[in-house]
Amino acid sequence: MQDKIRYFGKSLLDAGRKTLQDRLPPGWSASLRTNEAGAAVFDVIQLRSSDKRTALLVVDAKTRVFPRDVAELKAQLDRYRGAGSLLIAPFLSRGTQRRLREVGQNYLDLTGNIRVAIARPGLYVETIGAAEDPSPPRETRRSLKGAKAGRLVRALCDYPPPFSLSDLASKAGINVGYASRLVAWLAREDLITGRARGAVDAVDRVALIRRWADDYDVLRSNVVASFLDPRGLSNTTQRLFQVDVRYAVTGSLAASKMAPIAPPRLAMVYVSAIEPVAEALKLRPAETGINVMLLLPFDDVVFERTSQRDSLTLAAPSQVAADLMTSPGRGPSEAEALLQWMKESDHSDA
Repeated sequence: MQDKIRYFGKSLLDAGRKTLQDRLPPGWSASLRTNEAGAAVFDVIQLRSSDKRTALLVVDAKTRVFPRDVAELKAQLDRYRGAGSLLIAPFLSRGTQRRLREVGQNYLDLTGNIRVAIARPGLYVETIGAAEDPSPPRETRRSLKGAKAGRLVRALCDYPPPFSLSDLASKAGINVGYASRLVAWLAREDLITGRARGAVDAVDRVALIRRWADDYDVLRSNVVASFLDPRGLSNTTQRLFQVDVRYAVTGSLAASKMAPIAPPRLAMVYVSAIEPVAEALKLRPAETGINVMLLLPFDDVVFERTSQRDSLTLAAPSQVAADLMTSPGRGPSEAEALLQWMKESDHSDA
């Protein structure tokens, strides 16, 4: 079966060339050849435009690439001056693609995740392929889906490192074995820096939240009910003061208290029970004109490490950012503002 094929050597190069050829503009071609420069022998793809101009891309074919490999790979390819370069792999994760874009490296995987940009002759190809490896090696079959992964992400983002593996597991409320496996995977993804036995020295919180948002979705990972407060959000916030129930505000309303970019138009509130809170807030169930969403959380971690702003209980910035990144409308742009605030303030909820 196609998804069980492992590519090696020239077969991976040939498959990569064909994948690129299939996505070139009409009249363009891509051919594979071997070049020699002194003692160095390397593969290149020659691109020929419809008006017969050519460009060379030095090719590096890898059967597997992790985000932590990108800096070294880029440095190696940059040695071939006078030509562009292209990384080819069977599959590149979203995290690896982000790292490659950050350093300006052209890439292609056989599922169709492609970004190739050259100046002369002018060419820009960007397509989206598979989000998950169709045939992952057993040791890399990890994700940040589920409550336990969410608790670990929140602990890594909310507490300042360094910490031991057992300390991290305790803070996250998960078992050490699971924490060990996920920490090892996060290190390969270049999201944390660690030492032997799972100790964590540093966390790239912004990158980790982005990676979490690849697997987590606020409207799908939680139970959501939509409402209308006819008197507006100010009425909702005032009534929240009086609600005798555990809650945590997230989304735009929470972000406006931390890194405001625009007046909020939607209140998203984690609650322990939807119907009593909706009744206490005098909300009307609605499918249009929605200005309040009540959420039963994927895990009680959303109620941990909260803060008080203007008498409101706000979810931790890490939770708010992940929720905004997967929210509709202007949520992703508000997430970017919040992530920038987190980076600049080096905020921690510990």
